[in-house]
Amino acid sequence: MGKVNPNLMTEIKDLGAFDVSACYSCGTCTAVCPLSETGHEFPRKIIRYAMVGDEKRLVASTEPWLCYFCGECTTSCPRGADPASFMMATRRYLTTKYDFTGFSKKYYHSKIVEIAAAVILFSITVLLVALLHANVPMPMFGSVELNTFAGGIVWTIPIINHPVDIVELGDLSLLAILSILLLINLFRMFKYTVLDEVKGKIPIKVYFVQLKELIVHLLTQKRITECKEEGTNWDWITHILVFYGYASIFVLVIILFDYFQADKPYWWMTVIGTIAAVALLIGTSYMLYGRLTKNGTWRTYTHASDWYFLGLLWLVVVTGVFVVIFEYLSMPMATYVTYAIHLGVIAAFETVVVPFGKWSHIAYRPFGIYFTKIKDAVNKAETNQ
Repeated sequence: MGKVNPNLMTEIKDLGAFDVSACYSCGTCTAVCPLSETGHEFPRKIIRYAMVGDEKRLVASTEPWLCYFCGECTTSCPRGADPASFMMATRRYLTTKYDFTGFSKKYYHSKIVEIAAAVILFSITVLLVALLHANVPMPMFGSVELNTFAGGIVWTIPIINHPVDIVELGDLSLLAILSILLLINLFRMFKYTVLDEVKGKIPIKVYFVQLKELIVHLLTQKRITECKEEGTNWDWITHILVFYGYASIFVLVIILFDYFQADKPYWWMTVIGTIAAVALLIGTSYMLYGRLTKNGTWRTYTHASDWYFLGLLWLVVVTGVFVVIFEYLSMPMATYVTYAIHLGVIAAFETVVVPFGKWSHIAYRPFGIYFTKIKDAVNKAETNQ
């Protein structure tokens, strides 16, 4: 065991964990968990690391990412220690450790930072759109030219006298920044969980052989279907709806902006965009309903970051839908104003939640499984030698 962190349990409790001091390590939680397996037992082992302050082993663990928060352990705990919420809080804690900027820690530990970040990014975006369109007439009714409005946000680079669409430039810049942040954080996760744990050189072949696990779990999230808690299948469906709905919109709006934002986009883009919006609306609405009604063990406790994530994502969808509705009704002012609000909400969600908040778990989960498989393959090879 490395250096003990006496404040480790306090930090995790502050991130939404129930008081697990009631735990007396009976192991019931591990025994009933359908996802716990030999060599990767949880939650008991993870709880123990936190209780004794073994921060090094906790950060090196991939087990928290193998848990899908079905709640079976909590319903079976004879002491009411709520190990399921503890595992969720541990994932938040690990997210703060992977993040090299330190913002995740501030984001998860402070509601003021959460709200302030959203308000500031939203306000800057809306103000920028307003300033760039200060002289653009916006009648109440008439022809709506959203592409012209969006494309009208143009900045001319003085050096080369070349006009640049600021919305498109913002999209591409955001994509680049998010990709860099995510890649750096994933590398830090890889370092803590694999490089610092495996002695000796890892054969390149191992990375490619286990790559299938990463792709399968990233695209299907099928591990959640192995949970036995009632309602798990519908929970998996909503996760898939949100994941693919968001991914589709992200590709259309960020990567294919010029074509999708056109006044007459390709018909297949319209179809994909509509299906994606419906999927996102259904998925986020059900998740919010579940949080409000607490219709499941895993929704009994909701951290502020959960509301932040779901609320902003739901607003992204709803404002986008209203942009389309107002455009269809030939209401230019309502369309342009709602579009500005839509961009503001997107800026807050993409800049904060995606790299630092719960949305980053979409990357950490499959990579957690991938890194686990890499370590298992190396350990197996060493055992057989």
